[in-house]
Amino acid sequence: MRSSTRVPIAVASLAVASLAVVACSSGGTSSDTDASGGADDVELRMTIWSANPDHVAAFQELGDEFAEQNDRVASVTIESFNLADLDTLVTTQISAGDAPDVSWLPVESSAEYIKSGALVDLRETIDKTEGFDFDDFIPSLLERWEVDDAVYGIPFSTGPLIMYYNKDLYAQAGIKDPGQLIADGDWTWDTFRETSKQLTDKLGVPGYALNDFDFKNWTRLLPFLNAYDASPWNEDATECTLDSDEAVDALSVFHGMTFDDGSMPVPGQQVDFWGGGAAATSAFLGSAANLSEVDFDWGIAPTPAGPAGDVVATGQASIVAFAAGNHTEEATELVAFLGSKDAMSKYSGFFPPIRESVLTPEVLTQNSDVLTPEAVEPIIEGIKENGKVFPVTESNAAVTDALNSSLDEAFYQPGVDVKPALSSVCEAVEPLLP
Repeated sequence: MRSSTRVPIAVASLAVASLAVVACSSGGTSSDTDASGGADDVELRMTIWSANPDHVAAFQELGDEFAEQNDRVASVTIESFNLADLDTLVTTQISAGDAPDVSWLPVESSAEYIKSGALVDLRETIDKTEGFDFDDFIPSLLERWEVDDAVYGIPFSTGPLIMYYNKDLYAQAGIKDPGQLIADGDWTWDTFRETSKQLTDKLGVPGYALNDFDFKNWTRLLPFLNAYDASPWNEDATECTLDSDEAVDALSVFHGMTFDDGSMPVPGQQVDFWGGGAAATSAFLGSAANLSEVDFDWGIAPTPAGPAGDVVATGQASIVAFAAGNHTEEATELVAFLGSKDAMSKYSGFFPPIRESVLTPEVLTQNSDVLTPEAVEPIIEGIKENGKVFPVTESNAAVTDALNSSLDEAFYQPGVDVKPALSSVCEAVEPLLP
């Protein structure tokens, strides 16, 4: 079995539980100052999981701007960390009584953190923030962060998994590439599977490879699942549905391409699309930066359609305020500031937003050396019309580990019967669902 890079379940659970305990006992509701403290003395800390200097600078400049406008805030400090260290970082800092005030949080952790009481409800602050225009957010892409009227995060990045393809390899094989299939109105998983096998048979290279997958990251299967109206669990995440007829049909395409057709890498096979080692890959829109280094003609497209139509699998991250922070009032104000139209327009060249007014081809390509507004326009329309944010559970860490490991043992193998294999996966996952 291949090892998982996920942090241990116990550590992840402890982190979330610690947030809840500290929030109930010592979280600040407003600026905490002693009798000698002045009005301008709150020092806020915000954690982000990017060390990219441009990302850090963009948020630091906005933090400085917020501090200048807020009489109670002396400074906002942006701190970088590795996403894999999120849970252990939170645990350590809470134990030291020094939880960050504001942070990025991946959507996969949303339900877990919300259920535990680890996040501050932003609704009151949003409602009183002049010009915030909450209706500008695309409702279907905000659902993971809402519970009734409460809002626990402002999505700042909603990145679609899209198709990148090597036009040169398709031309060399004499096969229609994804852009040409779209023009023909024939962009489906069935057609893509067929053309991928043809290309592999002719050129001896994989027709398709999942980026950042390595048989350890189940979310990269979502373009298959979504196209067939399938999901690993039902809508309220109480029952595993990975062995439903729809899921079996979807993952039979993946399994067939991998183990029958030979058009996708098998476990242990390393393939680099960006180095010309595969004809196509699916990756987040942010991976387009890799195109500046390639030496082939390329194109981008939405992932193929299926019986459920054109569905765009989208990852997401939000800006949240931790209930265990010492300055929750100022923290929620910072979150609202960073979610405003003006602020979002300044960093949306790096991170696709879900504000209708900011999610435009011009904004998304403003910091790109390779993408053009014309190239990303179909992607943006797909997000707006058919974007589907990754599914979540209230026990994300445990479910993720169980799902990845059981897929590895039962499904990522040659010659398996897909339906029983996926039923075996559900047997491992279902006890962990609420």
